[in-house]
Amino acid sequence: MAKLRDCSSKHSCEVEINLKLVNSESVKFSISFRSGKVFPEIHTEFTCLKRDFLKLLDDVKQIDNVHLSMLETQDPGLSIYHIPENGIYNFPGYGLFQMPEDERKEREPRYKLIFVLDAGEKNHSRATECGPALCLIVKMEQINEFIKSLKSELNSFEEEKN
Repeated sequence: MAKLRDCSSKHSCEVEINLKLVNSESVKFSISFRSGKVFPEIHTEFTCLKRDFLKLLDDVKQIDNVHLSMLETQDPGLSIYHIPENGIYNFPGYGLFQMPEDERKEREPRYKLIFVLDAGEKNHSRATECGPALCLIVKMEQINEFIKSLKSELNSFEEEKN
């Protein structure tokens, strides 16, 4: 079980991934979105190619704080969008809630990740890339710990098999 929680002082939003089955070719996992007491928990299961799952994990570690990213596996189910907190696109005229360049560098970078479940895959047996989503603002340290936890769990499945 790996959890990625919002970096706020009150961890009310989180994504949890539990690996259910791992073999040489595929990974079956359950994913849960939790966002406090006001919204219901969203939970579903997906199966994808193992190499795609590992690539997705590696891609998440490669995000930067300037470029937009869309990360997904070849099999439908889960997409992760990354919106940089301080990307150049976000500061056209230093409008409302915008900060100058020198102030951006003072703070530890945070990353806005939007996890999107493919509702069409479950509801209509075809991929739509649209469905429930949860946005988390996290630090790279949290991302690395989340990825490390998932890879460790993946390795433990393989060790049990041997």
